[in-house]
Amino acid sequence: MARLTADDMVSMVRDSLGGETSETISDTRILRFINQSYLELASQYQYDQLRSSTTITTTSGTADYELSVDTVLKIDDIIDGTNNNRLQAMNERQYNQFTQGGTQSGTPDYWFINGVGSNDRFQITLWPTPAGTYSLTVDITIKPTELVKSPTATSTIIPEQWDDSIIYRAVARGWMMLGDPDTAAKWRGMARENDMSAYKSTYHASKIPSYPKSRIGRALRDV
Repeated sequence: MARLTADDMVSMVRDSLGGETSETISDTRILRFINQSYLELASQYQYDQLRSSTTITTTSGTADYELSVDTVLKIDDIIDGTNNNRLQAMNERQYNQFTQGGTQSGTPDYWFINGVGSNDRFQITLWPTPAGTYSLTVDITIKPTELVKSPTATSTIIPEQWDDSIIYRAVARGWMMLGDPDTAAKWRGMARENDMSAYKSTYHASKIPSYPKSRIGRALRDV
């Protein structure tokens, strides 16, 4: 059986909204509901199909680096391949505590997201400030490419077991727009039920960390 396309999904959502005509809800609006639902799932679950990586080459004395990818949903991990070191996530408060005594340079051990850079892409700050040239691999989850109806209707990249989860969420959004929150809640509940079924039947979505978060856990894993 062929995968559902954006055309299929729009038609299914419209049918589930009581057959509302395009004058009431346009295909463009329904497609927006579908893509919002697609993004919601991608933000909640870790799909292997949406995992990617990018690299950073540090410069001595520079702590801030803007990523070269503009479709980042979240940063999962940063590994210093030069020093065989996995950096730990920190927050800005911790960074400020570390730097109260002035700038410290060396091999970076920590990172945090410091807003966006001049190109509106994720910018990270490293601590200590790199004392040399190091090659960092940044493992990321990227945003899913939005579904389109033309020139060729596209399908999702995640396992098709999740298609109904997208459709049910889009229907819920439609009923909310139509002013029926009770019906919307029922469709949202159906979406959650399908989430559980899809989660059990695919190994491509997991909330379980793929590596220990603590340094002790990492050390034991690498023994």
